[in-house]
Amino acid sequence: MESLKDFVKLYGHLDGPLRKDKEYVIALYDNWASDKLANEKYIVFSEVGTFGGKNFILSYFFGGAAALTLLVLLFFCVGFCAFVKGRRIEEESYIQKLKY
Repeated sequence: MESLKDFVKLYGHLDGPLRKDKEYVIALYDNWASDKLANEKYIVFSEVGTFGGKNFILSYFFGGAAALTLLVLLFFCVGFCAFVKGRRIEEESYIQKLKY
């Protein structure tokens, strides 16, 4: 339970879409007194996707993070193939090349 006034508790779901010619019954139980906390209660119907809310900005953020991770991976793979693969670690020229 959250004590902030802007808290939204999502509860319940409907299996399938709402039909305009069908009657729905909603049972409400007043389990806590919201007037003592100066809060109000509302019923909100919302449409959500498979994994929750429809926050497309978050999906773009994760896609960008995945693309950045792929670029870093490619950078290190190219660096490995260019500087390390096929070289002998005992050679002095190889060790001098790796120094900063």
